[in-house]
Amino acid sequence: MGFRFRRSINLGGGFRINLSKSGVGYSWGTKWFRVTKTSRGTTRRTYSIPRTGISWVNESGGRKKRSGGNRGGTRTSNTRSNYNPTPMPRQQFQPAQPRQQFQPTYNGDPTRTIESADINQFKEAEEGTISDALERTIRLNWIGKLLLWGILLIGVHPIFVLVPIVGVALIIASHTAGRVNLEYTFDAVKQDEHDGRIAAWQLLAEGTKEWQVLTETFNSNRNVNAGAGRSIKRVPCVIKKGKPYYIDTNVDTIQINLANKETLIILPDKVFFVRKWKVGMIDYTDFRISVSEVRFIEEEAVPRDAQVVGQTWKYVNKNGTPDRRFSNNRQIPICLYGQVFLRSQSGLDVELQISNVQNARDFAELVL
Repeated sequence: MGFRFRRSINLGGGFRINLSKSGVGYSWGTKWFRVTKTSRGTTRRTYSIPRTGISWVNESGGRKKRSGGNRGGTRTSNTRSNYNPTPMPRQQFQPAQPRQQFQPTYNGDPTRTIESADINQFKEAEEGTISDALERTIRLNWIGKLLLWGILLIGVHPIFVLVPIVGVALIIASHTAGRVNLEYTFDAVKQDEHDGRIAAWQLLAEGTKEWQVLTETFNSNRNVNAGAGRSIKRVPCVIKKGKPYYIDTNVDTIQINLANKETLIILPDKVFFVRKWKVGMIDYTDFRISVSEVRFIEEEAVPRDAQVVGQTWKYVNKNGTPDRRFSNNRQIPICLYGQVFLRSQSGLDVELQISNVQNARDFAELVL
C-alpha cells in the first residue's frame, strides 16, 4: 500500500484477464483509476495521475465464498421422451437404458419447468463492473430499437422524425463505442484448454438439430402417450462460434442462444449468462456439464443424422402392440439422441437435446 513511481504506465480502458496455472487475474478501469483482482484473491485499486508516473495503490481482501441459488420456470412444441435423465459424473458417458427401467411416482403435479434462477444469483461483487458495463450496452441497444418505432409518429408531427434518428444513433453506438473490451492473455496450458473447449462445442453444433427442453411431464398413462414415460416441451436452440455485438475480445467464444431471450457465452475463464438486458457470470469451478443418451419417441420430422433404433405406436398396449380401439393409430420412430445438461450451484439449469448422438459422445470425451 502507498505511493509508487514508475517511468511508464499503460492503463487503458476495458478489461484484462490473465489465465495461468496459478489462477485467474482480472483488471479493469481507465488511465486514472484501475481495479485488479489478483490470482491470490486480493483486490488492488490503483489511482494514477496521467503522464506523471505517480500512482496510489491499495490492496486488500481475499477470496470470497460463493453463494447458492434457487430455481424458477417457462416455454413451446409438444414432443415425448420415454426416459428420465439423471446427470452422470463428469468423467462418464451413460449409454441408453431400456425404456421400461424408470417409472417415477409423483404425489403432486408431475410437470416440471426447466429454467435457471433469477439473474441476480449469478452476480458477484468483484465482477459487477464487467456485468454492469455489458448491461449498459445491451440496454442502449434495446432503447435504440424501441425508439425506431417512433417512425410511426412522423405523421402526427414532423418533430417526431428525430425519434427514430436518435434510435439509430443509439444502436450504432452500442455496436461500436459501447462494446465492452475483454483482453485475454494465456499461458500455453490455458490456451490449449480454451482451444479444446471451443472445438468441442463446434463439434456439438455440427448436428442437424439442437433443442432446448423447457418442461417435462412424467406420464401416468403411457397407453395414450406412445408408451413414453416422459413428455417434454422443447424449442430449437442455436450453438455457434462467434461474439455477440456487445463484446469485443481477442479470443474465440461460443454462443448458445436459448428460449426466453437467454444466451450463454462460453469464454476462457467464465460463462456469461445473459437474460434480456441482464448479465450474470458463472465461474468454471461452478459450471457443470453432464452428457447422456436418450431413446426419444419422435413425433416431428426425424433429423437426417438421427439414429432410428425402433418403432412404437401412438396408442400402445403394455406389451408393445397397437391399441386397436383407436382407428387413427400410427407407428412412430424411436430415435437415439444425445442430452447435454448445463447446471451450476448458483442456479443455472439448462437441458439440451442433440440429434447426432455420436457428436454428443465425442463432445463428452473432449469436455468431461
